[in-house]
Amino acid sequence: MSLPSELCCPACRGPLAVEGVGAACRACDLRYPGDRGYLDFLPDLGAAGEGLGPRLMHSRALARVYERLWRPFFVTVASNGLPDYRAEFEAVLAALASAEGGAVVDLSCGPGFTGRKLAESGRFARVFGVDWSLAMLARAAADNRGLMRPVRGDVGRLPFKTASIAGVHAGAAFHVWPDPPAAVAEVARVVRPGGAFVASTFAHTSGLRRRFETVVSRVGQFHVFEVDQLRGMLSAHGLVDFDCERRGSLILFWARRAGAPAA
Repeated sequence: MSLPSELCCPACRGPLAVEGVGAACRACDLRYPGDRGYLDFLPDLGAAGEGLGPRLMHSRALARVYERLWRPFFVTVASNGLPDYRAEFEAVLAALASAEGGAVVDLSCGPGFTGRKLAESGRFARVFGVDWSLAMLARAAADNRGLMRPVRGDVGRLPFKTASIAGVHAGAAFHVWPDPPAAVAEVARVVRPGGAFVASTFAHTSGLRRRFETVVSRVGQFHVFEVDQLRGMLSAHGLVDFDCERRGSLILFWARRAGAPAA
């Protein structure tokens, strides 16, 4: 077994060594097990979550129906139309064009549907699927077929070396992150100059629908953003050239890490 070169200890960002089927950081004397089909960089963290929305992500029942029922339901309600996963995936691939040939991360990968499709595209050297939900990662590991490298980690402290990742995708997850600005800062840290970030989430519309969005977000305890808020959050951490597409309350947005790609 060998460890991908992009990985590091999330506690001290030091190098990792193989230890059995897991990894260890000699500097921190921390050990990260890998006996469940994924490397666990949160071995001491259970299934706790803040708010109804994040807590639901730890449900085994939800993990089983997430891609088939749960996500399509929310996309339909939020966009006033049926999901078009082919068009969405093509838009994600287009946003990740600068990452081709490099390592990419499917952040908050859930049961791994998009991460596996990214790997199947053959456009990237390696695809990591990162989530903190035990239930979601169990489903992702069971269905993985050796396509992506599942990792349990925290979006606020990613287990990747600085500037080691060519692109990051975060599908339908931004709104349940407890601290989106901190997560964006971590994305900006791990993405190389010129690298890509593409994500989808909920953004406010206007009128009566805006009131509905506000009520639902309070009940579900997740975020709904203003477009300028997203643009400003990314820009503050060096993610520039912001652009987006909208369907009702859904927004797909993308940007690139400031700086020229390495030669």
